[in-house]
Amino acid sequence: MKSMYRTSWALCLALMGFGAGVASAATTDKPAKVVTTLMKTGAIVEAVNRETRSLKLIDARGQRFSVVVADEVRNFDEIQPRDRIITEYLESVAVVIAPHGTSIGLTDAGLVSVAPLGDKPGVEGVETHLVVATVLGINLSDRLVTLETENGDIRTLKVRRDAPLEDVQVGDQLRLRITRAIAMSVVKPGTP
Repeated sequence: MKSMYRTSWALCLALMGFGAGVASAATTDKPAKVVTTLMKTGAIVEAVNRETRSLKLIDARGQRFSVVVADEVRNFDEIQPRDRIITEYLESVAVVIAPHGTSIGLTDAGLVSVAPLGDKPGVEGVETHLVVATVLGINLSDRLVTLETENGDIRTLKVRRDAPLEDVQVGDQLRLRITRAIAMSVVKPGTP
């Protein structure tokens, strides 16, 4: 799942519109922002092939597709035609600018839980990943900031006009705390 956290610089670019006054008093008065996205999808089980552990599904737009369910998924035998599979995906990215060397006490973490034996299949998982980049240069007139990640990757990004770039200094750290959560459940027909 580590590949899930290959943070694109395009994401950083979109988030460079950080808002002032959100940062924790424990660190600094530098800018910070949290951006959260929630997506919910559903599909109806058309057919179940127990031998191949595959499901034929139909989504809300009437599109048909098949999936093979991994052996790690408990209670596959509980899935029946007409059951609904509901998936909820949450991504939250906290962007914090902090003076170099300031600690914010964040680390990578993860948690996964599966349905109890005998229940309909389901899984919930949460992972948090921290990405840190140091500000190498700032061009206020062109609204550009040059960053270097911990692995030595250097990029120059355009910063949105509404971001308080004047509050950022060379040597500050851009910290992205990326939290992704997914919940998948199988429910009987007619269950809200």
